Amino acid sequence: MATHVPHHEKITMPLRVLVTGYEVAPFYKRGGLGDVLGSLPISLQKLGIDVRLVMPDYRSIKKEYPQKKIASFKVVFDKKEEEVTIFQGTLPKTTVTVYFLSNRRLISVINLKKKRIEEFIFFDLAVTGFINWLEAQGEYVPDLVHCNDWHTALIPLLLQRRMRSTIKTLLTIHNLGYQGKGSFSALDQAGIQDEELKLLSRRSPVTELNALGEGILHADAISTVSPQYAKEISKVRNRTKIYHYFRMREKERGRGEVIEGIVNGIDEMVWSPISGRVITRKYSIQTVKKGKSENKAMLLKKLGLPDRPTFSFIGRMAAQKGIGTIITTMKELSSRECNVIFLGSGDPKIEQSVKQIAKEYPKSVRAEIEYSEDFAYLLYAGSDFLLVPSLYEPCGLIQMVAMKYGTIPVASRTGGLIDTIKDGETGFLFESGSAKGLVAAVDKALGVYGKPAILERMRQRCMEQDFSWDKSAKEYVKLYESILTSSS
Repeated sequence: MATHVPHHEKITMPLRVLVTGYEVAPFYKRGGLGDVLGSLPISLQKLGIDVRLVMPDYRSIKKEYPQKKIASFKVVFDKKEEEVTIFQGTLPKTTVTVYFLSNRRLISVINLKKKRIEEFIFFDLAVTGFINWLEAQGEYVPDLVHCNDWHTALIPLLLQRRMRSTIKTLLTIHNLGYQGKGSFSALDQAGIQDEELKLLSRRSPVTELNALGEGILHADAISTVSPQYAKEISKVRNRTKIYHYFRMREKERGRGEVIEGIVNGIDEMVWSPISGRVITRKYSIQTVKKGKSENKAMLLKKLGLPDRPTFSFIGRMAAQKGIGTIITTMKELSSRECNVIFLGSGDPKIEQSVKQIAKEYPKSVRAEIEYSEDFAYLLYAGSDFLLVPSLYEPCGLIQMVAMKYGTIPVASRTGGLIDTIKDGETGFLFESGSAKGLVAAVDKALGVYGKPAILERMRQRCMEQDFSWDKSAKEYVKLYESILTSSS
């Protein structure tokens, strides 16, 4: 079996980076991860990186996006040979190559809620088999494999144990809260039978597979999606089960290793009030006052709300997003004579609570309990403020999108929200989970709203911020280079 040995003394350009994840926009997207993997490779390519993507080939992709079959190979899973077919395409409107791996039994199903951890492990195994196929062709041998979240976190382990490969790996943690837990028998199916995986320390045995944990142990480097979230991971990990994996990594590599935090970017051509789609009244930094006024008028007319300060919540209806903090303060917020609009879906109990709030306050609250990207554009353009009360937020994209539309975020002081919002300059921050803090921040926002000249300048500062992927991609290139030149 061929293995690739990178040259540590000198990096020859272009670097070859294979990026992998379980979702890539626009082929398949469930959340922010899909946006990241659909955008970062484009900016990496601009910087001269020979970047390619590999993802599952869901049935729906074939119907909407062109791809061609280029080969197939076999991997052994659960003591049986499974055929994996390779299809090739490109990210739309780019020349970035995307490989789709297909297996009718274990990959093609798109309903992730019903997928077992064995199916994620099979995809990771298929990726390692695909890398072996690439090496056999000799045309494209990656210098580094960039894995994302728990869905692909077993790839470093499989490369090392199954392939005996020296290809370097980076694991980016997009959300430490999702770890991919299951039975250790799933690893046996992939041909990994190592008791050391089940016992990280004598005092703290691990009794179930933790895919993200194994990635933390075996990846050559770990990053996350904002500098602040990297600090938060370091502070809280000794109170969580996953700490055992961090501790084992520290024992093997030393305590000096740092988790790199690189803020995600957004596509500033897509999320733009002047070049983006959907909104009727386009506007720029210079015309933000008039543009937002016209878009707000259309939004409020559409929803039957009065003309007054308008706050919106856009995102998943999940406990992490802190909607409970808004609900707790709704009585006080309604006394401020402002509008509150909810857009999103998720936890049925939270959805029901939001619907109930809309019924209780019909003159000031609206709830759209089904995410619509078109309506999101209208909210970004027509709202005055965006509520982001997350209990924790690794990075967050909506606050950056909002700012590009001149919509000022009122957000929790946590994770990437701290890294992207300047309190009092481009937004208002409050302590996460604090109902009193949220109300105080809303009052500050309303104070600015009552001073048109200050409001306009604050909106302009928001729109001036550079959240482009080009900026973040440069940081990733530095990280890739440091991994490849490391002697570890």
